[in-house]
This record gives sequence, structure tokens and C-alpha cells, in this order.
Amino acid sequence: MAKKDFEFITREEKLDAEQLRRSLTYWEDVWRRLKKNRLSMFGLAGVILVILFGVLGPFFTQYKYSDQILDYANLPPRFEIYQIEDDMYIYVTKEYKVLETSEKGHLIVRIDDVYKDVINKIYYYAKEYPLTLENDNTGTYVLTDTIPAGAFYSEKWGVAFLDSENVGGDDQVELIYVHPNSPFNNVLFDGDAFDIHEEDFTLNLIRFVDDPAKETPIYTTIDFESGAEDIINQLELQDHIDELNLDGDVIDVNFSYKLMDPEDRPSGYEEVLMTITYQGTEYKETYDSVSNSLYVWGTDGLGRDILTRVMYGARISLTIAFVATLVNFFIGILYGSVAGYSGGNLDNFMMRLVDIINSIPLVLYVILLMVLLKEVVWDVTIFGRYIVIFKGGAGLGTIIIALGSIYWVGMARLVRGQILGLKEQEFVLAARTIGVSKFKIIIRHLVPNAMGPIIVSMTMMIPAAVFTEAFLSFIGLGISAPKASWGTLANDALGGLTTYPFQLFFPSAAIAVTMLAFNFLGDGLRDALDPRLRKG
Repeated sequence: MAKKDFEFITREEKLDAEQLRRSLTYWEDVWRRLKKNRLSMFGLAGVILVILFGVLGPFFTQYKYSDQILDYANLPPRFEIYQIEDDMYIYVTKEYKVLETSEKGHLIVRIDDVYKDVINKIYYYAKEYPLTLENDNTGTYVLTDTIPAGAFYSEKWGVAFLDSENVGGDDQVELIYVHPNSPFNNVLFDGDAFDIHEEDFTLNLIRFVDDPAKETPIYTTIDFESGAEDIINQLELQDHIDELNLDGDVIDVNFSYKLMDPEDRPSGYEEVLMTITYQGTEYKETYDSVSNSLYVWGTDGLGRDILTRVMYGARISLTIAFVATLVNFFIGILYGSVAGYSGGNLDNFMMRLVDIINSIPLVLYVILLMVLLKEVVWDVTIFGRYIVIFKGGAGLGTIIIALGSIYWVGMARLVRGQILGLKEQEFVLAARTIGVSKFKIIIRHLVPNAMGPIIVSMTMMIPAAVFTEAFLSFIGLGISAPKASWGTLANDALGGLTTYPFQLFFPSAAIAVTMLAFNFLGDGLRDALDPRLRKG
């Protein structure tokens, strides 16, 4: 073959990448190889995000972990709404509570029930309007129109009330007439002008005030149970109204179709599960499916924000995991290195203690600790302020003590094995020859050379501690209410799994993501810290 058929390379191209790379320290080379592992970098990013989620997340939410709004209990992250007026939308929960929402899913107020027909599965609701009079100029408003027989009229205020019965047969008082010049024509709802003629209102409550200008005015309240005549008599005696509560038109919720088989439902209702009737119009189909803008991840059975509680749960779960891991680090390394370096009978005795501790079931150990520490309270007084440092029983301190006092045995075994392999090396013999003490040999020579497997083991212990804490909390041995870890959140959600699966999904997903992130990172560190894989 001719020379021109060959392609010659330069001297620099003959050198491989390993020869060209600048000299790196051991830890620089570990970081270089770790960055090449995509899963480990994904795990590192996940670990950072989970920590930020728990540490900084609660500062960006308007709720605390213990805030309860029972009217908003068991709300999902997404729900379907009905449009019953041009600007009025409602959501009917699975517990048949009716909530008024905006078109975009922002919760406004719960609409109270008026009557529940349990037999026919029809519930009746009416929105309450707390109104204020823009001006309460009383006068003499002579009745010029005809009002029904049995109604009572107040010339001083220009309104007429009538005793009647609601759909359940209970007494109620209807507002049936308002004089054209009555101050009741100028009322405000949430500070905005309100048309009192747009619905058929029933009276809920009137609160009078003797003199609004007084520093400490006297209030008098009268509700619909007094009857129309008594209410009119009170109006004739009062000069100022502080607040007027009226109930609007009734909303009928008929969910009887849910209990029927599709073939047994009336014609046209085969696919209908529930109907809404308002002002004579029946609505069989929902208007839209919207996201819950007030509670992004929904609420639990007490109306607490799940997102906020998962954030606070991250703090507790990660705190327990990191504290337990740090205890493992110090106790396990010290114990294992002493046993491995000493050898002989001392090593044999120390390892048998580890076997005994390791043989005790964790759940039994935690229960025994809770019994022993039930009455233990450590407290201090600093600058006159009483602070409880530790309180026994089910709680954060007991879980930390339980995990910290048992989890170190695995680390001790690992370190002992590493020390047994290193203590016969030449650099240890040289240190002995020049008179270095046993403690310095362990701390300055043996432990640093075993740090790679130790770091990998610590990384793997963190998700194991998170899962163990979640398991203990799940079976009722965890954090006391109202605080919650991921395990207690999952335990609380278990009872409503089929009805409210989202309550279990989010804390379970947080546990899964955290464990995957730490495991990916641990696998990457194991490869990066292995000197045999340095090339490349």
C-alpha cells in the first residue's frame, strides 16, 4: 500500500484522555466521576429540592400545619362545578356540602343547609347574606300596596314579614315587601351595593345597635324564631340596624340517582348522578372541572392544607433521618474502629454486644422506650421563659432516641470490616514504628482511608431512616397531633383511601421521591468513591 493511503496522527493525539487530564485530588476526581452519572445527579437535585421544600416551603404558604377550616374538609385538588347563575358557581362535595366558588375554582363560602330529606335523598341549601344598611334613616312609610293576609308591616322601616314554613315543614319568616323609599333598598353586601329584590329572601337574624356613634354601643339581636309579628314590633322600637342576615333562594341537591341502577333511572337521566335545582331551573350536567386554587393539594378531614402539612412533615421526617444518621456516624465509626483495631477478645466482646442489640425488634424497642420515657420531661428556664427540651411518650424525641440508639450497629460492622483490612497496611506499621498513639492512628490514618464506604453507607441510611420513621408513625408510634410527619399523614389518610385517594398520594409520593433521590445519589457515590474505577 502506498504511504498516501495512511492517515498519520500527531504525537499529542497519541496521548489518551487520562494522560492529558490535569492532576486531581481524590475528592476532585470523585466529583468529576459523580457528575458523569446522570442518575446520581438527578438524585442530588432531588435531595436538594426535598430539603428546600421542607425548609423554605412553609414560608411561602398562607397556612400553618394546624390551621383547621371544617367547612373545607376533604376538598380534592380538582373538582367539578355547577353554574346556577351568570356569576354564581357551586361545588357539591362528596359529603354533600355545597360551596360557592368562582369560575376559576377559588372557594368563596360554604352555603348552609336548610333541610335534609334523608328518605328521598334531597338536601336543601340557602346562601346567607350578611347585609348592612347604607343609611338607616327611619321615617313614615305608608303602605300603599297590598300585602298577603297574615303579613306584618313596619311603617318606620317600610318592610313586611310573613310567617311561613320551609321545605322541611319548619317555621321561617319571609321578607315579602319592601317600600320603594325604605332604607332596606340601599343595603351593602361585603361593601358592595346589593339588590334585595333579586331573590325571595327569608329572615335569619337582625342585630340592632342603640347608638353607632357611642364608644361602647349596646347591641340587641332578634332572629326568625321570634315570628314576624315580634320582629315588626322590635323594628318599630329601634332606630338603628347594625346588621341584617337574610337567606336567599333555596338550592335543591337531588342525589337519589346515585343509588339507582342506570336502567332504573328515568328517561333522560341514565347518565345523571345528581341534579341541582335553583330558581325553578334544573341542572343535570356540570359546568366545568377546575383546579382548587385555595388548596392546591386539597385538604384533609379537618380542613387542613395538605401541601402545608407535607412541607412541615418533610421537616420532621428529614430532621429525624439526619439526626439519626449523625448519631450513627459518630457512634458507629468510633465503636467499629476501636473494635476492629483492637482485635482479640475486646473485638469479640464488642461485636457480641452489637449482635444482641441487633436482635431486638425495632418496634418492640420503640414501645419499650415510650413506656420508660413516658413521664420524662427535660425543661429549662431561660430569661424567665419556660422551654421544654424533651418530653417523653410518643413524639419527636423518642423516635430520634430509638433510631439513634439502634441504627449505629450497621455502621459499626462496616467500619470494623474496613479497619480490619487497613490495619495491616505498611503506612499503619510505619505509624506504629515512630510511636504514634492508637487513637491518632485510628483518627488520622484508618478512618480517613475508610471514608468512601462510610459516606456511601450514610447516604443509604438516610432514606432507610425516613422509611423507618414513616413506618413507625404509620402504625401509631410516631409524632403526636397536631404535628405530622409523612408517616402520620399516610396513616390519617388510610381510612378514606377509596373516597379521598389524594390524601394518601401526596405524603406517599414525598416518601418515594426522597428514597429514590437518596438511593440514586448513594449508588453514584459508591461508584465515584471506588478507586478501582478512577480511569475515564
